[in-house]
Amino acid sequence: MIESPPSSTADQTDSAVESEFAARRRWGADWVRESGRRLTRWDERGVFGALVIVFCFASIFCPNFLNVANLASILQDITFLGFLAVGMTFALLAGEIDISVGSTFGLVAVVTALLFQHGSATLLAILGGLAVGLAAGFVNGIAAVSLGVPAIIVTLATLGIYRTFSLVLTHETAIGGLPEGRFFFSKVGLGTVLGSISWLSIMFLVAAVIAALVLKRTPFGFRVYSVGSNPAAARLVGMNVTRIRVLVLTISGLMAAIAGVLSVAYLDSATATEGSGYELDALAAVIIGGAKLSGGRGTITGTTLGLFIVGIIRNMLVLASVSTDWQQAVAGVVLIGAVAMDRFARRKERRA
Repeated sequence: MIESPPSSTADQTDSAVESEFAARRRWGADWVRESGRRLTRWDERGVFGALVIVFCFASIFCPNFLNVANLASILQDITFLGFLAVGMTFALLAGEIDISVGSTFGLVAVVTALLFQHGSATLLAILGGLAVGLAAGFVNGIAAVSLGVPAIIVTLATLGIYRTFSLVLTHETAIGGLPEGRFFFSKVGLGTVLGSISWLSIMFLVAAVIAALVLKRTPFGFRVYSVGSNPAAARLVGMNVTRIRVLVLTISGLMAAIAGVLSVAYLDSATATEGSGYELDALAAVIIGGAKLSGGRGTITGTTLGLFIVGIIRNMLVLASVSTDWQQAVAGVVLIGAVAMDRFARRKERRA
């Protein structure tokens, strides 16, 4: 009797599973690679065109708009908001939204001012403020991942929590009487270049350039785009999606912290309500700049152009003597318009 070779059904099944998994990994790798090349070449010509239109409109209807001092004030006005928007860009690219940035900004400013008020060294006060913002962003990320809920829900909660911390620390009063004559206040906070452009604005532009390089030229930036565009494919090629989610929200908190610390240098004081409403303007700037709410698309260049659009609109309202209450309403309208633009663009892509 001739025995047939033993059949190993289990081995064949395992082999088939491994082959299928390997094929899926190859598909995921090809998809992520191709998507990364396409997404990082996103064209901002449309955003630039919108900026030109808004600039021309302001030049015609606001007589003092083209004044050099006024143009410099626009750049200064978007500086703190710009740091928040850059951090928000990282979060949005990965499919997350951090709407607690305004409260983080205020909390960091309060902590930094309190450290200065109690005689802390400049470096210690700066590091203390940055640590608070870093921790706030990290808590947002860990909470979103551990609870398994969208970051927008978590940061909606921490928006109120961080603001409450600020109110408790300040007892709802402004923090003033900070040390005078320090380099941090006299040079960093009030120093200018060419007589009009502040060092704070230069710092923001440098931070924007660094952030753009990180997103376009580093493996981390590639992973951020990939996770936001298709998390399933990113997992298939071995990317740690959970870690990326935590990191982008931590970066968002850190950028808000930098803005909060520098605001103390600029204002020589701090209040618990600082940064209130900034989350709306920052989100509007990022979306106007071409970022998708669903993640995976956008650039720092686009965000910067969106910031200038928001800054010019705000400046026009100031020149027209519109009250701050109505300015907040306009910010909401701009955000709705930006979201509508994003939805329209997505529907157009599906049809194409």
